[in-house]
Amino acid sequence: MKTKLPSNVSKPDEKRQGLKVRTVVTGHDSKGRAVFVQDEQVDGTPIPGLGELAFLWNADEPATYPNAGKNPGAPGIFPPVGGIRYIIGTYLPGKFIAPEPTPEMHLEDGDGPGGANDGFHRTDTTDFGVLLSGNMALELDDGAEVVLSPGEVLIENGTRHRWRVVGDLPAILASFIIGARRR
Repeated sequence: MKTKLPSNVSKPDEKRQGLKVRTVVTGHDSKGRAVFVQDEQVDGTPIPGLGELAFLWNADEPATYPNAGKNPGAPGIFPPVGGIRYIIGTYLPGKFIAPEPTPEMHLEDGDGPGGANDGFHRTDTTDFGVLLSGNMALELDDGAEVVLSPGEVLIENGTRHRWRVVGDLPAILASFIIGARRR
């Protein structure tokens, strides 16, 4: 029996998956009263080797209130200490999810794309993830693996790991990422 794709996901072989996330944001007006400042669809951005990410809120430092509710729009997937990222991603089926390395990713020999440990990495972040659809496996560097199903949560504390989608349909994961300090 074939599983129907969620309405916000297109066929897995398309370059852009069609991820769109309605994002409603509050802020403060000039008198300090609560107001809605945004209610719009945020499109996903294709990321080679990964899938598609919708960057919903990107800040490199803590918020100060009252404010106008404008997304700081900080660059990059991984925030510095004190920064946050709120992302919803569509991840594609395949061997391992292995995006091109970024400066924030700590890789060991063979961790890069095409290497013996393709997809393994660690970042100086605490990642809170909720799987919204599909199934995903998280593998740690000692070979231990856990499979997550929709509605399940993972808290990833800066460990060396890699992801893969289990099955032949994309998975959708909501992630809240906080920049951390490594000793």
